Amino acid sequence: MTMNQRLCCIYDLVRPGRGVVDVGTDHGYLPERLALAGYMGNIYASDLRSGPLSAAMRTAERSGVFSKIRFVLCDGLAAIPPDEVDTIVVAGMGGDTICGILDRADWCMNERYRLLLQPMTKSEILRYWLSCNGFSIVEERLVAEGDTIYQILAARFTGQNEALSDLELFLGKKGCGADEELYRALLAQRISSLERRIAGLRLAADTPERQSELKRLLHALEETEREAGHGDYNS
Repeated sequence: MTMNQRLCCIYDLVRPGRGVVDVGTDHGYLPERLALAGYMGNIYASDLRSGPLSAAMRTAERSGVFSKIRFVLCDGLAAIPPDEVDTIVVAGMGGDTICGILDRADWCMNERYRLLLQPMTKSEILRYWLSCNGFSIVEERLVAEGDTIYQILAARFTGQNEALSDLELFLGKKGCGADEELYRALLAQRISSLERRIAGLRLAADTPERQSELKRLLHALEETEREAGHGDYNS
């Protein structure tokens, strides 16, 4: 059994309940770990493609937990019984792809479900979608793998849209459980990325508004970095 740091963190965020579905399960390491640990609820492993789902089945067979996991070939949550799960894991995809999966399963817009989401890219798009569709981000974790820092969000439906600032969309909310050192490292990465984007846009004469928008965001990030350097991370 092999789980990377991202999956280990997601595993730690799973709570006892009715059931867990791991969307886009790939090799099925998370369902395998849950089954081996004696998770008492239903365990679903779903994937859009038959190849990864077959790999997940082989993982479960090798560990002797095949009978404890339900394997479903489907697009996102399309074939998952809503009454048999209360934790929805969608990890290892772009933030826009995760938005599409959730948007096509309106049954997840209910306070009974806990969403554990790990976007590989475009986390700001995912946060924006959540905030505009009645979800509140209740916890965030940061995980470093090599030179990349990944964001893991725990969200729950409240029915109330939550206004997030540009900083919160790109970095997450302060004091929401993220590691302070990794938060600062992520902040430095975001600043470096924005500087490169702005430099690239200078070559395009027809993007002054976009340049101004990114410069405002860059200024806000740099100000946050100065505050973090003075110990104001949790303010």
